[in-house]
Amino acid sequence: MECKELKGRLSKLESERQVVQEQWDLVRQYVVPFRGQFFKDTTSEGGVDWRENRRVYDSTAVNANNILASSLHGAITNPSHQWFAFRFQSDELSDNKEAAQWLHDASQITFETLRDSNFNLQVNECYIDFTSFGTAFITKEVEELDGGFDELMFKSIPLEESYFEQDYKGNVHIFYRKVKWSALMIYSKFGDEGTPQDIIDKAKQGNAPGQKDIEIVFAVYRRDGNYDPTVVATPERREYGYKYFLYKDGEQLGEEGGYYQMPVLVMRWRNTADSMWGHSPAMIALPDIITLNQLVELILDSLEKVVDPAIKVTERGLLSDLNLGPAGLNVVRKMDDMDAFESRARFDVAELNRANLQSSIRSIFYVDQLELKESPAMTATEVSVRYEMMQRLLGPTLGRLESDFLDPLVKSVFADLIRYRKLPPIPEVIGSVDDPRVIVEYTGPMARAQKLDMAQSLTNYLMSAAQIGEIKPDALDKIDFDQSMELLAQYHQVEPKVLKSDAAVKKTRDEREDQQRRMAEAEIGEKEGKAEQALAEGGRQLSAI
Repeated sequence: MECKELKGRLSKLESERQVVQEQWDLVRQYVVPFRGQFFKDTTSEGGVDWRENRRVYDSTAVNANNILASSLHGAITNPSHQWFAFRFQSDELSDNKEAAQWLHDASQITFETLRDSNFNLQVNECYIDFTSFGTAFITKEVEELDGGFDELMFKSIPLEESYFEQDYKGNVHIFYRKVKWSALMIYSKFGDEGTPQDIIDKAKQGNAPGQKDIEIVFAVYRRDGNYDPTVVATPERREYGYKYFLYKDGEQLGEEGGYYQMPVLVMRWRNTADSMWGHSPAMIALPDIITLNQLVELILDSLEKVVDPAIKVTERGLLSDLNLGPAGLNVVRKMDDMDAFESRARFDVAELNRANLQSSIRSIFYVDQLELKESPAMTATEVSVRYEMMQRLLGPTLGRLESDFLDPLVKSVFADLIRYRKLPPIPEVIGSVDDPRVIVEYTGPMARAQKLDMAQSLTNYLMSAAQIGEIKPDALDKIDFDQSMELLAQYHQVEPKVLKSDAAVKKTRDEREDQQRRMAEAEIGEKEGKAEQALAEGGRQLSAI
């Protein structure tokens, strides 16, 4: 796509986003005061307002948003545990020990690759935007070294810089990032050949320290044509292209590059009707947040009147100048001519309203369900119940997060590792199956709690069936015990190497049946021998008579 066309499409997106930016600016002011400003151009380090949070008189919403974001990070993409696993859609491959073991090893390598990158650092920033603004962006790039895989690099993109067009599925079709750079930054990235001469001259003359006054755009778009994402290719032979250009006149900077997949992933809390942007708990709580902020400001004003009250005096009661300083001396006609003016403020009523608003805000951010109780430790049952509650409360949001963000992320990294041959050789049995598609299953703390609950239900059922089987053994014929064992292994996330293949199980059972048959035959032979011996002994006794 041409730069001028991209610039025109971006200009339209900017004008359409003005209304929602007003809402975002309120959220930024009261919930995330240091996440940038939508209606202010910060062109240098000196323009950063480090006193932004001084207009926030109550930090309940700020703290609640941080708790929710941190809870999601720990419950969904916890870096301490492998939070996803792979399985084949085909039952034939899932039952094959070699294929299952390869896929298990591949999931571990994929997770280690993510953990070795800066993913956990950047995704935490995304969760903060996710729970406050309702929409967050993160980019994934493969750093190449000599045409091969070096490492993954992730970047959380500020919402104020991000624009996108979506396809019919709601995924990112074209992504724009509009930023301000200094001439030196542009020249250092694109060099002599990719930088306009006037910017080169400006860079060599030197900018003011930290000055960023040139608007540039980074755009990613899908190319026309057929491309093979499974093989390493030059940038122009990749499905997605990207360009840098000057926003002022649409002049391209540097050369066009390429990606194998769309590198930008968007997270949305809940879809807003008739809009491409999401809404968040912060937007729902915003009326309470603003009311609480104004109430606390009013309480502080009233408190000042109580701590340093106004003075009332009769018209001619004061003979000297009024002195309200320490050890001040005031001369009055009568002792009752001068007194403090009582404000009679009802702080008990104000504090009650403040507590109600704080409770409402914390409830909207699910803090009352997410915070641990005030005890030294929680039991395993309490932890399981807490995650089950999170699953119930955040179910729709988690479903959207998996569909829009986690699935594309994990599958993209998996595809990168296959393309650059960072995984073990693929077993031949996988290539012989018509449908070797891989499904991502999530195994984070929240998913584990849900699966352990299912495992407990299955175990309880089998124990009840065993008790019934003691009374009526035929009832156990209803249960497929092999399938039950596979489900328990899946719920407990048992490694495939621990389980025998179907062929090995059949061999073991055949050997056991053969051994039991031989033992039965030997027992029958022994009994027949003893019977023959008894008959012979009886015959001898009869002959003796």
